[in-house]
Amino acid sequence: MSEEDKESSGLGLLLTLGAAGAAIYTAYKAFNKTVTPDFEINPVAKNIQNFVSILIPGHIDEASETIYEAQKQTHLDEFEVLYLEDKGHELDKPTDWSNKAWSCQRIAFRATGDYLVFIEPDLNLADDAVSLAINCLIENHLDALLVQPAILNKTEPIVLVKNLLNLPNPLNEQFDANLNASFLVINRSAYSALAGHTRVANKEFEASAWISELKNSNFQIATVNGSALASTFASNEIPELDEDFAFKVGSFFGTYVIPVLAILSGKSSLRQFLGSVGLIANIATVIKSRKIR
Repeated sequence: MSEEDKESSGLGLLLTLGAAGAAIYTAYKAFNKTVTPDFEINPVAKNIQNFVSILIPGHIDEASETIYEAQKQTHLDEFEVLYLEDKGHELDKPTDWSNKAWSCQRIAFRATGDYLVFIEPDLNLADDAVSLAINCLIENHLDALLVQPAILNKTEPIVLVKNLLNLPNPLNEQFDANLNASFLVINRSAYSALAGHTRVANKEFEASAWISELKNSNFQIATVNGSALASTFASNEIPELDEDFAFKVGSFFGTYVIPVLAILSGKSSLRQFLGSVGLIANIATVIKSRKIR
């Protein structure tokens, strides 16, 4: 073996060892992460007697269909549908708040319901979506519920790539980065205790932030498969090619790709073994992280 081949082999072994270590560490973190309950929707709708506020952080010109679907919700004895009526939120938004968080906060000031239901403007709702979600919250003695809508374009290449890059790794421990916060049900006491959206005002992963903040305040929150209640499209915009994107690509490659390449290379039984260990750890992480909230 030439000196060049030896150096290449040594570097390959070192990379594989590092990748296996990264995969094992990520799996370790995944299995020591607190699990948030994940409930099923009871399909039998029951009338909600408490007053409900459905809050849509969008203007009527951009959320007309969602507003219409919210206004015709069934099995709600008393409810209101609130949305942005002016552009004021754009003028007085604090610099460290996201547009969505500040819009929700402003609308919530006007809400009078016992239950607050935040619905993003591009969500399509079934007629009994809100009542079924609130019933799930009540039946399971929860303070908040993150309803996970059906993602209609989840197989599009860009959406797939984004989901892959959000997989947990040693440098990005967001095990719930792909959780959706477009349909949030929360009781008034929990929302008031957190000062509304204040604690999630500028969080990149909003769903994860709600889970963390509510748990830290001793409130009960869970997720639920809401594919029968609501649907939406994930963003298919091409990610900005910046340092953050490069960081995600490098972390994903180092944790998930190198172990597979080591197995396929067939050049060293040790590298193949380390690659196999890394691959098994990665599979365990992906399976476990789907249950972690």
